[in-house]
Amino acid sequence: AACQKMVAAAFLDRCFCVSERGSSVGTEVRAGITTFVTMAYILVVNPTIMATAGLPFKAAAFATAATAIVGSGFVSVFANLPFGLAPGMGLNAYFAYGVCIARDIPVGVALAIMCGVGLSFGILSALGACSLLQQVMPNNLKYATTVAIGVFQAFIGFRMVNLVVGNKDTLVTLGDILSTEVALSIGGTFLIGVLAVNRVQGAMLIGICASSCFSWLSGLHPLPEKFAEMPSAHSFWDQLDFAGCAERWQETLPIMLAMLFVCIFDTAGVQFGAGLQAGLVDEQTGQLPGTRAAFLGASLATGLGGILGTSPVIILNETCAGIAEGGKTGLTGLVVALLFLLSLPFLPIFAAVPLTATAPCCIIVGAFMMGPAGAMDWDDLRFSLPAFLTITVMPMTYSIANGVVAGLVAHFILNVFSVSLIALFTGPPRRQVSNKLLSDPLVAEGQPIQPPKLSPHAPRVRLDDRVEAAERLIERAGSFNRSPSAGHWSPPGL
Repeated sequence: AACQKMVAAAFLDRCFCVSERGSSVGTEVRAGITTFVTMAYILVVNPTIMATAGLPFKAAAFATAATAIVGSGFVSVFANLPFGLAPGMGLNAYFAYGVCIARDIPVGVALAIMCGVGLSFGILSALGACSLLQQVMPNNLKYATTVAIGVFQAFIGFRMVNLVVGNKDTLVTLGDILSTEVALSIGGTFLIGVLAVNRVQGAMLIGICASSCFSWLSGLHPLPEKFAEMPSAHSFWDQLDFAGCAERWQETLPIMLAMLFVCIFDTAGVQFGAGLQAGLVDEQTGQLPGTRAAFLGASLATGLGGILGTSPVIILNETCAGIAEGGKTGLTGLVVALLFLLSLPFLPIFAAVPLTATAPCCIIVGAFMMGPAGAMDWDDLRFSLPAFLTITVMPMTYSIANGVVAGLVAHFILNVFSVSLIALFTGPPRRQVSNKLLSDPLVAEGQPIQPPKLSPHAPRVRLDDRVEAAERLIERAGSFNRSPSAGHWSPPGL
């Protein structure tokens, strides 16, 4: 048995270049377990959000696990990167609340949009256009999109447990914080926060388990009907309404483009940041190996999610937890995929988890997504106003598409017209003088700068006299003549 373990370890080491990247098989396995524990909450939260859009919980739970298996497995094998993929928080909320509920778009049409996002994402990934789009997009808008999705995500968490409720006069107001469900959600939020502050691995999973157990034992919510059952795949292929998607193209096209935009920049941002943390980014080129395969893995899982019944798939931020444990290769991602596979029989337990246990995760994830706000340029209004509009319009209109479009339009108008107006009132930019001699007109070419030699009997010149003399020189700068023999510049008449 020991010999077989050694052979298996050597095989995995060779396949994933574990030793070459300065890691070990044991470290990679431990990192994979850590990543799974920190992102396992998605098996509860994502199906809960999908269920509000009209999808069956068990079908959405199976789709969540299946897309995580496919995405993480593909990236681990073909990109050899230690990433965990799953349906993205924020995108799932937009799918349910911003698309299906707010716009009254049927589930079949919404899932057809997801298939379109996956196909477009895959084509752009194969052509290498995703990296190009990431480079040309202004940083402030990329940061603002992440922050806006975080605010949107937290707002939905507040609504899920009635911490924020509707009001006919002020649109929204504070809910009944003394109610049992709201109090339990607030307690769960602070529990997760305390655990996260103390760097406890799996803080959100622990918070979900604690809140669920309290709800079950106190009788607030029913216990799971079953603790395990064989999973059954459910496909929505026959319900995909591509015709309805085409008929309502004025609504569906902006939604698809907005989700595609977020998928590309979320995936690109997390994979670069996580790759940098793992030490995999080339110091000379600044490139991360395997990025194209990582984009393809996310696009493949997103397309599959449209068929099985879930929102777009991205690389989750929780990947960084496994990297902090030493994960550097695709073996970490492969362990994540295998653990999601093993979780499939326990979906009935996830189905019984109440909203009071999952809403705190939406709020905490929203807080985590505020980080890029500190890296944004708030001093230049050409960049800060588009970012501000993105952050405010997105949650207030319940639409990622509206926020992204508002930011892009504002960025275009402010930057184009500011340049045009500057040229109009100040004229064309002055031609830069290329003559090196003019860089210091008081020094001859090839001559060192020498301090002036003053006679001990020379009169002292006051500072005001020097300033007046300098001003006269500037006014008569146009009539300077070159005196080659003297080796200096002398204005005529002086």
